[in-house]
Amino acid sequence: MNLPTKIYLHRRREARLRQAQPPTWKKLLGIAALVIFFLGLFAFIATASAAAVAGGVFYYFTRNLPDPSAIVTEQENFETVKIYDRTGQVLLYESIDPRPFRGDRTYVTLDQISPYLINATVALEDRSFWENPGINLRGIGRALVQNVQGGPTQGASSITQQLVKNVLIPPEERYKRLYTRKIKEALMAIKITQKYDKTQILEWYLNNNFYGNFSYGVESAAQTYFGKSARDLNLAEAAMLAALPQFPGLNPIQDPEAAKRRQRKVLQAMVEAGYITQAQADEAYAQELDVRESALERFDNDI
Repeated sequence: MNLPTKIYLHRRREARLRQAQPPTWKKLLGIAALVIFFLGLFAFIATASAAAVAGGVFYYFTRNLPDPSAIVTEQENFETVKIYDRTGQVLLYESIDPRPFRGDRTYVTLDQISPYLINATVALEDRSFWENPGINLRGIGRALVQNVQGGPTQGASSITQQLVKNVLIPPEERYKRLYTRKIKEALMAIKITQKYDKTQILEWYLNNNFYGNFSYGVESAAQTYFGKSARDLNLAEAAMLAALPQFPGLNPIQDPEAAKRRQRKVLQAMVEAGYITQAQADEAYAQELDVRESALERFDNDI
């Protein structure tokens, strides 16, 4: 066979091979489909495994949690006993429970609380309260970054988490730095948010906070420090009270200067949250408040 004939046969064989094989784009498409299939398979297996692990973790942390409805029972069982005269107008005697984490409390509904105090509390404690699922995701992320960077330890508890700690966590465990407790608080906060309205949760929170001087709840605090009902608090008074649950000892009776500094912080938080203007904050901060000289003055005046 001469050389031209060999070249001719070789070219015919190459042409037949090209016709038998799919074009390049079809090969790439097939490879991509195969890769996607295996990636999907691996993702499915990984997701199933992750779901199983997550389910086990969830069961571990929730197996001994109280029912969310237990929070309702706690509201009914804790309120100060009051004795009035025959007219029902003059308070003659009011008991204060001497047990730890108890004290003076008068329960009020949310519509009996000054809007200034409601907004001040949300602005300072949990700005995403009305939208979040019971935990403050942005606050958690900010605290994690701050702690990893070696800065001062920051709290990230939402209003609902703090309510869980104040009401459902046993007193001997509330102030221990336990990650397991924080996880349980978060899970309970999510369950409570799913079960109850936000306004109800905030009402419970404001009635269970400790404001110093044996005062639990905003009504008791308003009477203790300013001699008025929680519904009548003005912006300046509300901003001062809203700061107390974080540091109850820095109250206007025991530490007026610290209470004033904390008031400024709350007012600025309200400005940043859009509840008030800077001019309103400055005016409230400049206002001179009529604060009781002693917590006992409340009961002396009532009698």
